[in-house]
Amino acid sequence: MVRKRVVLASGGLSVAICRYAPGERHALHTDARSRVSFLLRGSYREEGKPGSIRMGPGHVLLKSRRAKHEDVFGDCGADIAAVEFMRDDPFDAAHTPDLWRQRADAFALRHAMAFLDAAISGNANGVTAASIDLVANSHESSQRDKAPTWLAHLHAELEETPLGSVDVAARAKEAGAHPAHASRLFRRCFASSVTEHAQAHGVRRAMAALAGGATLSDAALAAGFYDQSHMTRVFKRVTGSTPGRHRALLAAC
Repeated sequence: MVRKRVVLASGGLSVAICRYAPGERHALHTDARSRVSFLLRGSYREEGKPGSIRMGPGHVLLKSRRAKHEDVFGDCGADIAAVEFMRDDPFDAAHTPDLWRQRADAFALRHAMAFLDAAISGNANGVTAASIDLVANSHESSQRDKAPTWLAHLHAELEETPLGSVDVAARAKEAGAHPAHASRLFRRCFASSVTEHAQAHGVRRAMAALAGGATLSDAALAAGFYDQSHMTRVFKRVTGSTPGRHRALLAAC
């Protein structure tokens, strides 16, 4: 059974911290309201007509109230910060067939951190701006070139492996592409550079480590950064905040 604590309710938005039990399952349903969800701890899986989405700490999910889906929560359950649109649904305004979309790029992480920080601080205008920007940006960037198989594999590899351990130029040459062309193609297909993508997922891995109770130095090593100071620089570049601030927000939730 979900435990829900409303952090902020103002105007047309509500922000809540939702806690789900280990192994909890929700049968096929639609949500009462469209939402932006930011996974803080644990894991879960969404199943629906668009496919299957696996969520871990640092992942952001934008989902219309029209999306039919099932939820399966992981062995540790899940804590989710969710913005619900009580009126003026941005999914209606966007006129898009996309009913859900998972993100973990720098734009999404920065804006998810912004809405969470604003909610904890009682700043309704900050929550509104960050969450609506997230939905609008997702719809604007949904039309992209289809990535060739080798580039899709590189994209997935960089989600779990630090950039320093991946020879991007060699991957391109193995596929018969010049590294410069591969870099341009990566941006066209995924709306970010190779470096931006790798750094964003390094931050996501750091968020997962912090959610598990790791110290800042241990989180840096677990996420593939050289050291704590390196993690802090990249974390702030990507999210606009620091690992210490993120840890404080987790404690406040």
